Amino acid sequence: MTVVSCACLCSDELFCRICYEGRTSGELLSPCERSSSLTMVHQACLECWQSASNSSHCELCHHQFALERQVTDLFQ
Repeated sequence: MTVVSCACLCSDELFCRICYEGRTSGELLSPCERSSSLTMVHQACLECWQSASNSSHCELCHHQFALERQVTDLFQ
């Protein structure tokens, strides 16, 4: 179970809708056509979610994502 602090969700600061972390954990992107704060994600979080869900579209607005996956070196 994931516990999310109220301070994170109640503040005006933007946060990733997947990991609930702010910009300190990486750049926040808005890959959807929606314009709410619920569209903000870290690219790494979105890539992980896409792999786990086997989906390439937003579960909220059904927009097809147009992000290129970043290749990571497994030996770093």
